[in-house]
Amino acid sequence: MILLEGEITEVNTPPNKADQFRELTIWIAETGEHLELTCNIQDIKSAGLEEGNKVSIKIEKKFDIDSLTRDLLKPQ
Repeated sequence: MILLEGEITEVNTPPNKADQFRELTIWIAETGEHLELTCNIQDIKSAGLEEGNKVSIKIEKKFDIDSLTRDLLKPQ
């Protein structure tokens, strides 16, 4: 699991479906990179997200071990 802390630096309106979505730009200081997410406008409003807010991002990697094993053992 990876846990990153960031700050919302921009909230933009995407060109398509502007009435339904917003694009969030999040600065991740730990990596020195920006992360761009497109989110439902209702989710953003209900969470009260706006520029300057601090956010936490949790990344979990899950995989299917059976599928991985089949791929590794598959004849070439």
